Amino acid sequence: MTLKVDEVLSMVGGTGENSYAINNKIEERKFERPKSIVKQNVLELYSLLHPKNFVTADLGCSSGINAFMLFSEIMDGINESCDKLSLSPPEIHLFLNDLHGNDFNTVFRSLNAHKEKLMKEKGEKFLPFYPVGVPGSFFTRLFLKNTVHFMYSTLSVHWLSEVPRGLVSEDGVALNPGNIYISKTSPPIVPKLYFEQYKRDFTMFLKHRSDEMCSGGRMVLTYVGRSVPDHSESVGNTYIWSLISRALNEMVAKGAIKAKDVDTFNMPLYKPSMEEVKLVTEMEGSFDIVETEIMEPFWDLSTKIEDRVKNDNIKTGTVIAKEMRAVAESLLAAHFGEAIMDDLFSRLAEIIADHISKEKGKHVLFTVAFQKRG
Repeated sequence: MTLKVDEVLSMVGGTGENSYAINNKIEERKFERPKSIVKQNVLELYSLLHPKNFVTADLGCSSGINAFMLFSEIMDGINESCDKLSLSPPEIHLFLNDLHGNDFNTVFRSLNAHKEKLMKEKGEKFLPFYPVGVPGSFFTRLFLKNTVHFMYSTLSVHWLSEVPRGLVSEDGVALNPGNIYISKTSPPIVPKLYFEQYKRDFTMFLKHRSDEMCSGGRMVLTYVGRSVPDHSESVGNTYIWSLISRALNEMVAKGAIKAKDVDTFNMPLYKPSMEEVKLVTEMEGSFDIVETEIMEPFWDLSTKIEDRVKNDNIKTGTVIAKEMRAVAESLLAAHFGEAIMDDLFSRLAEIIADHISKEKGKHVLFTVAFQKRG
């Protein structure tokens, strides 16, 4: 069975126990640098172009409060630029993009509360904004040519448009048995195939954004990457997916699922190195990279620093497993079936708790700022 990513992938919707909105509220202090990079790039962009109306787009907005996490910085950047130039501030057209299966209802139900919060925080510096939902893959054209001033994306661009070609042969032979992503046991051809897919996808992503963006427009992307050239698990780059593979293989041993089902499932995502990002950007040719930042936060991105339960690995494992369920359940359920999800993520919570008792897991997150050439 071929996984059709654009039809299946979505964060768990609604506001229930397993939803993305509840389990992936990124603790904002962990994103201070991405926020400051967004603000600075908006300030510089507006100072150069000072458009009468400002068009911005969130690519992969999902359904939680994360959809609005960076928007305040956009307002601040515009206001600061207008103050320096003695200009009247613009109105803002905000495009919220995600795949067709995204829970846009939850996004827009939370809009009024977010708008009221912004009005209270900004006072007379609050800028009128007009949000529009834009369903569709960001590997396709989404907006009119040369109309968008600023684009941003948080924890989305590491997704691929499809599972890398060739990981499972036409007659069902798997190249990466027992794994659902690149691991220490993967043969060399596996990361090569993943990179080839990433190269195709990110090239197309940049081409479409270039077509849609005004001359001199800016884009800031924050996503999961890796800090080393190879795909070593020692720094946690791929290890979270290896732990999910371990949980699935435990279920194979118990007879709950078939080994072939694990062997033929591969995650449609790629964690590039910064060198790979720069290589593909230069090859595509539409953008210059103007700033980069690398962060290594702990796996439990949603836990406030002061609320982190010291030495309670079981609770922390449960938190991280819920975060991963909200992100990956749609893909896993499409392949393995809904019936095993509770068992799978219960096992994962225990496995993560054991892992972090020995080694604290960390993400490697990139923030990269781009400027359109020409």
